Amino acid sequence: MKRNPEPKSRHPKTDHVTLCNMTKAKRQPRLWIFANRKMVQVNSALKKFLPWLGERANIVADPDIESITRENAADLPKADMALVFGGDGTLLAQARKIVDQKVPIIGINFGKLGFLAEFTIDDLKKHWDEVTHLQCPVSQRLLIELSVYDDTVPRWGNGTWKEYKPILRTVALNDVVVMAGPPYRMIDLDLAIDPKLHGSHTTQFSADGVIVSTPSGSTAYNLSAGGPIISPGIDAIGITPLCPHSLAFRPIIVNAESNIWFHLMRANEGTTLVIDGQDSISIQAGQQFLVRGYEHPLKLVQNPDITYWQMLAKKLNWAARPRRKEKR
Repeated sequence: MKRNPEPKSRHPKTDHVTLCNMTKAKRQPRLWIFANRKMVQVNSALKKFLPWLGERANIVADPDIESITRENAADLPKADMALVFGGDGTLLAQARKIVDQKVPIIGINFGKLGFLAEFTIDDLKKHWDEVTHLQCPVSQRLLIELSVYDDTVPRWGNGTWKEYKPILRTVALNDVVVMAGPPYRMIDLDLAIDPKLHGSHTTQFSADGVIVSTPSGSTAYNLSAGGPIISPGIDAIGITPLCPHSLAFRPIIVNAESNIWFHLMRANEGTTLVIDGQDSISIQAGQQFLVRGYEHPLKLVQNPDITYWQMLAKKLNWAARPRRKEKR
């Protein structure tokens, strides 16, 4: 029996850094530098590293990271790579701003974990030729797009949601979280996944909130809340309730092309949507929000010295054996 071909992903998951044919042109790579200069160790390291880097690359932008937005990122000079100096939080913030520019990002870690920012300065020096000669792997990371609609929009957009202007539209690399907030009563949410008819829904639930995560974010808040780890090579979105008042509502994984609708039925004064643990917006009962896979992936350069699964084991103690007493 003839087997059906495997479905193609929206994004090839691992490729090599395409640096605008710089190798063929034999020119230096053009770089953006995004540095969290509030970190003392970043400033100290850059004083030593930038002279080395300046001999091997053309630094075309080194802006104050607070001044960069998704809108003005398009005005930056053309670049082949972006180097982000800081922790995972710094990389998250800059990734949301520059994802539309389709520039590969290399994260140089000065934070606590370094799960997204995989490199140290020594790692980058060691692998510099691999990066600039198209030999360093790149992970195509899914982002999610969040659209928030007021209570004048029909339930689930009535199939015509694209005609309505959201009160907020943004993207997240890790997750979008609904937090019940003060006075800390449970909130009620109506959930619909790919609704076909006006008024149709998948389920209603009461909880302290819900996490909608990407594969990258599956090892963050989602993991702490009991959600599954999703391989970054999968186009999928995780939905994990926070303390649901139900014996049967378990985390689920859906296709990244799904339209995931939430209708906030009951809220608190402090109910909030949180994007990547960094940006937030207050939401009210009656409002709806839509989460779906974003059209552009983030090109995240990987450290060739360690795989994703090795990093899980090393940094998060994934599948670690129980501690046993030594036999005497």
